[in-house]
Amino acid sequence: MHYKTLDAADLRILTHLQSHAKASNHELAEVAFLSPSQCHRRVKRLEELNIIRGYTTQIDPQALGLEVTIFVNVSLDAHGPNPAQRFSDAIKNVPEVIECFSLTGETDYLIKARLPHLKAMSEFLMHRLMSVPGVGSIKTSVVVEEIECAPGLSSKAFDGG
Repeated sequence: MHYKTLDAADLRILTHLQSHAKASNHELAEVAFLSPSQCHRRVKRLEELNIIRGYTTQIDPQALGLEVTIFVNVSLDAHGPNPAQRFSDAIKNVPEVIECFSLTGETDYLIKARLPHLKAMSEFLMHRLMSVPGVGSIKTSVVVEEIECAPGLSSKAFDGG
């Protein structure tokens, strides 16, 4: 389903669910200007089409003692399907990694990780990340301040604005 086939009610449902994942069907129906049964069918259709991929709970990392956020650019020492697959398989099992993206350009991957303190960051980089098969080099940036960190998409993404 292409986003242009979504109507205004679908977009209101998606926008509301991003900041209110626990919203009841009745609440969603009011926001979308639909009956509860129509809204329920819409949500089910959006789930079946994988537009809604799941529901999450936002957790404050600092409340759990994760004070340091880093971004790591990773370059592999070899390329092709095997090194990339080995890296992808290995990184999925690293608990500190929050997000990992395969990139084009100067580096092969961008990793976002959260750690309790700088010593833990050093341990993570030297003993966990550098020991992953195929890692050739890394460049790390430490987050000083989160300016905007929102899960999901801006409602502006829905209307092309």
